[in-house]
Amino acid sequence: IQHNSTTTIAHLDPTMHADLHFEGIDAAVADHPELVEPYLHRLVPADRTKFTALHAAFRTGGTFVHVPRDTAIELPLQALTYLDADGAAIFPHTLLVVEAGAEVTFIDRYVSPDLERAFSNAITEIYVGDGAHVRYVSIQEWGSGVTHLGIQRATVGRDATLRTLNIGFGASLARAEAETVLAAPGGFSEMLGVFFADEDQHFDHRSIQDHVAPNCTSDLLYKGALRDHSRAVYSGWVHVRPDAQKTNAMQTSRNIVLSEHAKADAIPNLEIEANDVRCGHAASVGPVDEDAIFYLMSRGIPRTEAERLIVSGFFQEVLDRVKIDEVREGAEKAIQDELAQGLGTQAEPKVSA
Repeated sequence: IQHNSTTTIAHLDPTMHADLHFEGIDAAVADHPELVEPYLHRLVPADRTKFTALHAAFRTGGTFVHVPRDTAIELPLQALTYLDADGAAIFPHTLLVVEAGAEVTFIDRYVSPDLERAFSNAITEIYVGDGAHVRYVSIQEWGSGVTHLGIQRATVGRDATLRTLNIGFGASLARAEAETVLAAPGGFSEMLGVFFADEDQHFDHRSIQDHVAPNCTSDLLYKGALRDHSRAVYSGWVHVRPDAQKTNAMQTSRNIVLSEHAKADAIPNLEIEANDVRCGHAASVGPVDEDAIFYLMSRGIPRTEAERLIVSGFFQEVLDRVKIDEVREGAEKAIQDELAQGLGTQAEPKVSA
């Protein structure tokens, strides 16, 4: 647990593998430079943008995970970053290095109360070794008043698997980039995303599925719901490079709008430089099904509760893909808590059948 970029609690189950490293990034840089330096700021270099340069200059807090070769970590590892200082700027960095044949699940959570003003500039770098299996979950629950910029970039080795789930509920303004590079043959990437925006929140989600090597598969599914005066933009890019023959890539973005003032835009893109591939994309933005709302209200369910049930079911397609019970149940609880808050349960007129 990190409080305003300072590690306050660190606990590792004693039954975990002795060579597993799970600690604050600052401590890891000082104590294990030989494990950290070959990877830190390599996937997301400081000179990538002005915000990555700012992050590199002021990096504070974050988590380092190193899983040695052929090691399976059965229990999920979890990190919590809590921010409650008005006017603060934090720059957490997550570095996840999973060597060949290893397996791990990591949950990264960002939480704060509502603040007058705060800034979060977070970077996540994920290295998936040959034949490794990694599950990464990010849950962003910043309070209002927080501006959040997040970059997540991963590289996937030969016959390796990376499954990511990004959940975004908080912050007044949030821009989140997620990129997976399939760097060696046989790699698999699943990129899942869920967001719910209300009031005047603005979300900007961007994804890249970068197929460098042949015989790789990537599958992206992002779903979002918006109400009030919120705004969301999704821009996705599937890039199949010339040597990436036998690529199988899919990109899907679905959005439902719960009020006439909310707005969502989805911009899928394909750039294919190989001639033996299977690629597709789909995007949709539309209102909630009023027939479904009417049906539920005719059964005595208030409109806000009906909307909550419909949105919950809409997100369930994403959650059903999460096969680890503890991770799925945690994500479901986070979503239900957010919907209960954002789609209140106040009494409303009922409709007779």
